[in-house]
Parts: sequence; C-alpha cells; structure tokens
Amino acid sequence: MSLLVRSCRRAITHTPRIVVNARGAHKKAAIQVKLHDYVEGVGIKDEVVTVRPGLMRNVLYPAGQASYIESYQGARNRVREETGATPEDTSAAAAHAEKRRVMANQLLGGLEGVGDLVFKRAVVPESTNTFGSVTADDLANQLNEEYGLVVDKTMIEFKSEGGRIKSLGDHMVKIQIGQQSALIKVVVKAA
Repeated sequence: MSLLVRSCRRAITHTPRIVVNARGAHKKAAIQVKLHDYVEGVGIKDEVVTVRPGLMRNVLYPAGQASYIESYQGARNRVREETGATPEDTSAAAAHAEKRRVMANQLLGGLEGVGDLVFKRAVVPESTNTFGSVTADDLANQLNEEYGLVVDKTMIEFKSEGGRIKSLGDHMVKIQIGQQSALIKVVVKAA
C-alpha cells in the first residue's frame, strides 16, 4: 500500500467524532437545599438554594451547613411557608409580642412618674461647660438606682450634640420605647 493511500485511509477511519450531548450526560440535575449557616458563594442562613449534588454530598451536608429538602406534594399553607412558622411558633410569637407591649406600657407609666434627674459635674472656669458629660449610661444607671426602671441606653436620645449633655442647666431627654416616647427633664448642676 502506498503512503498516500495509507494516510487517506487513516484520515477516514480516525476522524474525530463531534460529540455535543455526551459532555453533559454524566452531570446530575441540581438539587434544592436549606442552608443552616452562611456559606460563601452559595447563600445565607435559612435560605433555600440550588446546588450541585456533589457539593451537598461532600461538603455542605457533612459539615452540617445544609440539609436536604423533602418535596411535599399535598396541600400547602402559603402563609406558613412564607414566614416559616408553625402554628405553635405563631402563637408563641404573639404571646411574646403581647408581653413586650405590656412591659413597654409599664415602663412608660413608670417614666411618667419620674421627676427631675439631677447630676453634678465639675465646671470649666468662667464657662457653663462641664468637664464630665452626662451620658446615656449615667441616665440609665440613675433611673435604675432611684426608680427601679430598667432602660436600655440605646433607647435614650439626647437633643444636644454628640449624644451627651456637656453644659450646665436644664435639658430635655427623649426615651423611645417602641412607637411611643417619654420626655424626662435632666438638670446638670455645678459640683
């Protein structure tokens, strides 16, 4: 056989086959899982995401970062699905919200009975400015010590600059409790 015939025969028998569908044939469909933690590049906690089965099987599930979702074919409760709550959770949340509302009303009632809060601070010579300022911590501590009211310092809003009182005199302080607020008069005197 001549060299020319041999190369032609080899070209005919060894042509590469064009395979388009075979490349993706071995890949499985993606699955939906619920994440228990934040996973970089995948999603945040309590989110339902679509991932490759190998990632779930080899990484997420063994580390406890995700769980498989069982598909349910029966009737659905859309409200429960959107909130992710069971009837027990819903009633417990309502009871907790009611308890917080009652405590907020008690705190507002207690704040109405509060008189002037007096603080003494050192004064800068020939000025009304003080060396030490009255902060939200000072106010919360005095309300707790004198009146037994537990107020979080984040609820306290000062009308003056910087979130603290830095001068002598009478000042009004707003305490925000949920949607309601109470005003308290704070008097700063020279020590």
